[in-house]
Amino acid sequence: METEKVVIVGAGYSGLNAYYELGNHVVKTLIADKAQLVFYTAYLQKLMSNKNIKYTANIKPTITSKVKEIDLERKTVKIENGTEIQGHKLILAMGCKRERQLDIIGRIIGKDRVSISVENHLDEYLGIQLAFYLRKLNKEVSYYGPVLKWLGEKVSTKVLELLEKNGIRLSEKSDDIIPACDPNEIIGDFLPINDKLEYKNDVFVIGDMIKNYPKLGELAMREGIYVGRLISRKINESFKPIFINIIDTGKGEAIHIRSNVPWNGNFESVRVSKLRAIMKRFIERYYIIRKGKMGILYNL
Repeated sequence: METEKVVIVGAGYSGLNAYYELGNHVVKTLIADKAQLVFYTAYLQKLMSNKNIKYTANIKPTITSKVKEIDLERKTVKIENGTEIQGHKLILAMGCKRERQLDIIGRIIGKDRVSISVENHLDEYLGIQLAFYLRKLNKEVSYYGPVLKWLGEKVSTKVLELLEKNGIRLSEKSDDIIPACDPNEIIGDFLPINDKLEYKNDVFVIGDMIKNYPKLGELAMREGIYVGRLISRKINESFKPIFINIIDTGKGEAIHIRSNVPWNGNFESVRVSKLRAIMKRFIERYYIIRKGKMGILYNL
């Protein structure tokens, strides 16, 4: 019997964790356009503080090359030199294009008076985090949006309370809109998935490529681990998504949010403490040292 071949396209949060989780019974090929992981949580902290914060890690993809074409029917990937790599299973983990988003964030940081909102409500956690960071720099900051109501009333109420406590007022409009990240140009769109993260039979979509999912690193890592375990036959149940994020207020405490409300669940938890702020700083370093591997933080 031929050994199963699994091709993973993309070496971000989700692709790396799928690669790490796949067992030795498969031939796994990880394709990435560069041998480097960018951890955007640490990158945002660097932008705000201008300190020497490390936000990249060197990684070792099986193949380092730009991808020219992907045939989802044949499960083949053509790389820059024309070589075609075929798998029995294909994992798409190419993320989304953040250039436009990061450019606008850079411009917002340079202003003394900002009124923040997000183009896509699923990016609200990013807009709110930016608002807290800018307020820490003594800028005049307001925020426009539903304030995470899509994660549940308990979450929204607590975040509203912390915004007010830190002098961030709500506004009726916004001049500084953070755009959504754009779909990868090879596929050209975000893709819908079933309860096992499949777009079609044996073609899995994980990370920022999933349609109508938050573009959240922690969630992407869980998706990668799930698909790795599913293909390795360690599990067979459906994927159970959960939103987990720590928003740093910049004043020595942070908000730890967990919710499955966006996926028709009824669980929501929100905790505020100094320990959560320490955890966020630890996480920013942990994933660089671990080269994106989630490890023990899966139980966070």
